[in-house]
Amino acid sequence: MSHFFKKKVDRRSRSAMVEFLSNHFRYDSMSSWNGVTTYANKIKIQNIGLTPSQLGKAFTLLDVDYWDDIRWPIDDFTESQGDQYTITSNGRSGGYLILNRSCRELTGHKSYCPSCGQLNFKSVDSSSDLCGVCHKPRRNFDVPPSRLSVYAGKDIDQHEDFHIEDWSMDALCERVDLICAFDEACDQIRSNFIALLDDFEVVEETIYKPVQVKFLQRAA
Repeated sequence: MSHFFKKKVDRRSRSAMVEFLSNHFRYDSMSSWNGVTTYANKIKIQNIGLTPSQLGKAFTLLDVDYWDDIRWPIDDFTESQGDQYTITSNGRSGGYLILNRSCRELTGHKSYCPSCGQLNFKSVDSSSDLCGVCHKPRRNFDVPPSRLSVYAGKDIDQHEDFHIEDWSMDALCERVDLICAFDEACDQIRSNFIALLDDFEVVEETIYKPVQVKFLQRAA
């Protein structure tokens, strides 16, 4: 069920697309002090359309680390945008999902240690090239590793009025497609969260962890 993606936008109408983009909810792209905003959706649990029973259960999840179980739509969205855009959370308690520009950059590592996972910026040229940590043979990467860099603190379309001389119909359609895809990803994250509420319950148990201590013992 759609919550953030509320309506289809007529791509044949310039005014409809401009209205959609101009009126979309926005939030700070980093901190409020710099006044920079981007497209956003509010995901605070009291603002995502939960039933009273779901809302009560949602508050019990506040101390549970569940984000990795529901965030996969972000990875799908980022991949669909060629890594040029991604979604991050912002706000004091992470109560907003925001759209950020991004790019994928090579880390520069050439080889790694299969035994301990240590990365190295040098290629393996011979069997004598050993890991500096565990001293076992290193291996060259088949595919150079990369990481996603997020341009936090940058605005997207802030104060943009989408003048016809700057924005063609094709450019507007592309931007509308991007923001609709963003809204749909936020909807999927919301649906994943609601599925957690409906299918799981929070269980509390006491876990005892071993603690290493030092004490005196009479010498032999």
